[in-house]
Amino acid sequence: MTKEEVVKLLVLIESVYFNCIFKDETVQQWFQFCSEMDYEKILTNLKNHIRKSPFPPAIGDIAVFNFEENHFPATLQEWMKEGRERIECDHKSNKRGPLPAWLAEYSPRKSV
Repeated sequence: MTKEEVVKLLVLIESVYFNCIFKDETVQQWFQFCSEMDYEKILTNLKNHIRKSPFPPAIGDIAVFNFEENHFPATLQEWMKEGRERIECDHKSNKRGPLPAWLAEYSPRKSV
């Protein structure tokens, strides 16, 4: 996001929230934090915030961070598939391991 876009956001905030006036230090902080963010996404978040809140937003209220894409959902799906296969295999064999001693006295299942 460019400095001009940050200024547009801050002007919009000041025009909507009449009691909000940004100091120079605050403007510099917004420049610093918003430089790596997408203007259109932040503007969308700001518009949503304006519709919902009578108070001016903090940076965290409208920020949009770019996250690295990871393959965790695919890994999770693979784990779930392996778990289902293991459970199905255990049900088919109908073999259970021996109960631990601490659990045997509380279980209705007989120890083997």
